[in-house]
Amino acid sequence: MLSRRKFIKSTSALSVLSMTPFSGLIAEPDDKTSISQTRILPNRLNEGDLIGLVTPGGTITKEQLLETIEKLNGFGFLTYYKDSVLSKYGYFAGTDQERADELMHMFANKDVKAILCVRGGYGSIRILDLLDYDQIQQNPKALIGYSDITALLTSIYERTGLITFHGPVGISSFNKFAWKSFERVLVNPRNNYKYPYEREANTTANPEYDIYCINEGKAEGELLGGNISVLDSMIGSAYEPNFENKIVYLEEIDEQTYRVDKMLFHLLYATNLKKAAGIVMGVFNNCNINKEKPKLTLKEAIVDLLEPLNIPVSYGLSFGHIATMMTIPNGIMARMNAKKNTLKLLERAVE
Repeated sequence: MLSRRKFIKSTSALSVLSMTPFSGLIAEPDDKTSISQTRILPNRLNEGDLIGLVTPGGTITKEQLLETIEKLNGFGFLTYYKDSVLSKYGYFAGTDQERADELMHMFANKDVKAILCVRGGYGSIRILDLLDYDQIQQNPKALIGYSDITALLTSIYERTGLITFHGPVGISSFNKFAWKSFERVLVNPRNNYKYPYEREANTTANPEYDIYCINEGKAEGELLGGNISVLDSMIGSAYEPNFENKIVYLEEIDEQTYRVDKMLFHLLYATNLKKAAGIVMGVFNNCNINKEKPKLTLKEAIVDLLEPLNIPVSYGLSFGHIATMMTIPNGIMARMNAKKNTLKLLERAVE
């Protein structure tokens, strides 16, 4: 396990490398609907590894960048970024091409061992057509993030077979719980890893953090999923995920209950989500919101939609826009038990 001591000064990371965009690497895949059948496991992370920092969606401040560097240095990693990480174009961290170039540069750079998104926001979906999936497949490495990053994680996995990771972004807290999950998946992997559960402090009276079974049963399958609003926005595109026979994990934040209802309904009836092996839901933080009456609670809306499915479904595991965050690898075989509300990896996610 990596030491949490700081062995590299943040200032040294700040002086690292500012290079021109790899514009020549960007090209549309010839067949964006083709799905890779061969999985690729990235290399595990080791102390001293260089982690590339990217902003494929929303903007960040210099302070957020410095905080991210300090956290990663504290876990024993080196950091590297391009000047474009602080770019701004409206509510995006640079133009679409600039953000795509930044991500492709990190995949192409042989010194970079993993890629961490500093934040989510919005924008990843707009660069999907600008990525070179052949280049990514030829230069496999862990890509880590969540929320808006869902678009990248699902699309890259399905087009290249590269295992991607729904986990903390740079501005996440990386508390003890989150770090342990990150470490057990990416640094010191186990052939079998049962995710622990930890309810956040001071949430006893908050039903969004409750843990409950919607449909009993057990299921096995590859993991795939992410943020509901991002997955909903991908419906009908060449990047719509294939949920059939998968254990689908879902999370959301800051949406009124009726909007969660609407997006979940759309996923159920516009995709093959009904053919999933099972559904594992995280914490839908700040989504039990009803501004008008009569109303449905978040639990009532979710149960109404998912209870009729003939597959296991559970709610409340430790992932989503919360501090106690699990790191979940897309494409790795897992087993769920909805009655016990457990999720277990059945194989390693890294070499």
